[in-house]
Amino acid sequence: MTRKEWKRRKRRRIIAVCTATIIVVAGLVGIIYLVMGELKKSVGVSVRDDSLYLTVNGVTRTGDKSPLVGIISIQDSGFKGLTTLELRNRYERADLVNPLMSEPLEKGAHYCIGVNGECIEMIPLTEKAPGGDDMIVIVYSKDEDGNVPDVEEKALNDLVENLQKEYSISDENVIRS
Repeated sequence: MTRKEWKRRKRRRIIAVCTATIIVVAGLVGIIYLVMGELKKSVGVSVRDDSLYLTVNGVTRTGDKSPLVGIISIQDSGFKGLTTLELRNRYERADLVNPLMSEPLEKGAHYCIGVNGECIEMIPLTEKAPGGDDMIVIVYSKDEDGNVPDVEEKALNDLVENLQKEYSISDENVIRS
């Protein structure tokens, strides 16, 4: 075998190894996304993402640490037709939006669920929600007709059920206003 043929074989081997590595990595990433998607479907709650936490602004998130006392408060956000991310962003900009709203935002929430049925954790459960006095606060958005869509109701029920199990909260300590 000549030196030229040997270099050509070596180059082909390197290309084959790199291609195989890329295929394996892409397959693993695909499997991870599939598993996370199935987890999200089975739990009914989005995987927690710290980047979606509200900014500590003194209005919708104070940053005050507080232990939970075993109460879940479910509240209508007063907004209609908002997706989960739109609802979260409305709370994020509360200090700017307040003067323009008929009913200003006075408090934030640990979780929000929009008409699309997804759930976002906006305040860590180790912190007190403003106006929430040591309880887990969940807000939701009704559709344009003022109804709670089925997909949103299911996500809300799944979230409450999971929180009740995780924190040993009884049914009588789930308050829906």
